This record gives sequence, structure tokens and C-alpha cells, in this order.
Amino acid sequence: MGRLVAQVPNEDPERLKRVLDAKWRTIGVDKETLELQAQEKKDREQAEKDRDEAFARLTAYFDDQLTLMQQEADQIRKAYNHDTEAFRQQQQLKHTRREWDINRPDAKQLDMPGRVGDDDNRLGPSSLQKFDGEDLTAGDRKKAQIEQSVNWWAEQTAIRDALRAAEKEAETAHAELVKYQDLLQQTAKSEEAAVRREVARATADYNKRLAEEKRLREYAAKQADLAANMAEMEATITSSFMTEDPNMAASSMSAYRVRKDHYKGMTETEKQAILDAQLAQMEEKKARRAQEQLENMMYARTQHDIQRALQEQAQRVDDFKKAQMARASEILKKQQEEKAERDKHLASLYRNKMAPEFFTQFGTSHR
Repeated sequence: MGRLVAQVPNEDPERLKRVLDAKWRTIGVDKETLELQAQEKKDREQAEKDRDEAFARLTAYFDDQLTLMQQEADQIRKAYNHDTEAFRQQQQLKHTRREWDINRPDAKQLDMPGRVGDDDNRLGPSSLQKFDGEDLTAGDRKKAQIEQSVNWWAEQTAIRDALRAAEKEAETAHAELVKYQDLLQQTAKSEEAAVRREVARATADYNKRLAEEKRLREYAAKQADLAANMAEMEATITSSFMTEDPNMAASSMSAYRVRKDHYKGMTETEKQAILDAQLAQMEEKKARRAQEQLENMMYARTQHDIQRALQEQAQRVDDFKKAQMARASEILKKQQEEKAERDKHLASLYRNKMAPEFFTQFGTSHR
């Protein structure tokens, strides 16, 4: 822009003079009118401010006046209420009111009873005070009944006291009887205890003799049982039938034949042959288990090798993916840096920044 302005020649020096003159440069603007408008605006704002302040002062004045009037009204109302209450206390007493006869607390005490007697003229059918068949002697009869009840109570009390005295005498006599019976029982118990001790001593001696006789009989029976048991044991040990001797099953016709009626079980040789066969089966089973265990170990080792190979393959794939991602990240970062440099260059290229010559060219030309 500065270079463009510098290329325009100053062909009209008069125009340049007018442009540089401040008086001619302000032609077309009514400065006095603008100043007058600004002053009018200030005056208008000041007038509004003064009016608001006056309104605020007037509002405060009216508020104070209303407060004073309210206080005066409250005082007048308070004085009126005080005078009214004093007049009521002095002039309008309860006994001077027309409804005093209705509300006085001692009205029932001063009033005449509803029924003075049976000959009261006020008692009519509607008074519900006199009825046909009414017992007028109920009071006397009740009094007589009360006196009779008192007499009965006194009589029953005397009877009860007499019974209690008789019961006490009977209890005393019974206590003496029980005491005498206890003495007799103690004496009888002492005599009975002495007799029991004598009987117990005689019984103990008799039982001792019986126990000695029983011990001798049991010893003799035990010796007899011991001898019988020894004889039975000897017979059992020496008996071929009781010991179940396998040789009894041998046939006299052939050494390989067995008598079924005398068979007593297998011989030691047959038992040993069975034991040898069982041991051989156990060894065979043990060898088969060892072979199965070896095969399982080989299978487990093969599976372990396969699993490890798969893990290594997966690790190589992960490493390859990570390398590819790192390379892609580096490429993306490089592209972002290149884009940033390119954007920066384009921003500075097309920014249309004004050079210092643009500002220094003012006032040097008529344009």
C-alpha cells in the first residue's frame, strides 16, 4: 500500500495544501451544533438527576410524615383503649349489668329450692316432683335399715371375736398335743434305732457267713470251669475236625482229587499261588499306571510347547502391530508438523499485514 501511494505523483499542490490544513479538513462538520447537542444532553441528564433527587427527598418527607401520623394514631388509640378499660372497671361492674342474675356464681345458693315440701303449691304435674305411689317414708326406713345394719355388724363382730378366741384356745391345745406327740416320737425313734442297730449287727454277721460260703462255692465252680475249659481247648487243638485240617480233603484214590464232604479250604500252596497272582496283577497295574503317567506327561509337554509357540507367535504379532503403530504415529506427527509449518507460512503470506511505510505515507500526498 505504501509503495502504491508513493507511485502516485502530487500533481495538485493546492489540493495537498487543503488536505494538510486542519481548518479545511473539518469542512462539512458543524462543530458548534455538536457542542450544543452535547451541552443539551448534559443539561438534560442533570435535570433528570435533580428531579430524581427532589422526588427522593419528597418521598423521604412523606415517609417521615406518615410515620409521625402513625405514631400519633397509635398513641390516640392506646389512650382510648386505656380510658375505655378504666370506664369498664369503674362504671360497668358485673353486679350492675342486666344479665348479672343469670351469670352470678351464687345464684343457686340464693334461689329457692325446687321442692320445699309435699304441700308446696309450685309442685304441679310438669314439675316432676310428686308421683303416685311415691314412698314418703323412704328416709325413715333407710335410717332404720342403717341402724339395723349397724346392730347386725356389731353382733357379727362379737361372734367373730368369740370364734377367734375359741380358735386360739384350740390352736394352743393342739400345739400342746403336737409337742407331746413329738416327745413320744423321739422316744420311740431312740428305741427303734437301738433295735435296728442290734438287728443290723446280727444281719451283718449272718451276711458275712453267707458271703464266705458263696466265695468258697464260686472258687470251686471256677476251678471246675477252668479244668473243663482246659480239656476243651486240648480237644479243640488236637481235633482235625475243629482245626479244619486241609489234608482231610485229600482223596485216597488220587492226589489231585478232593473230597467235597471233607473239604476245609485251600492249602497254603494254593493260597500262595493266589497271592503271587495278585502281586503280579498289582505290578502289571502299577506298570500300566506308570505308562499312562508317562504318556500324560508327554502330552502335557507337547501341549505346553504348542502353547508357548502360540504365545511367541502372538507376541511377535503384537510387536509387529506396535512397530506399525509407532511408525504410523511418527508419520502422522511428521505430517502434522509439516501442516503446521505450511499453515504458519500461508498465514504469514496472506495476512496482508501493513508495513510501516503505510503509516508514514500520510500527509505526504494529496490522496
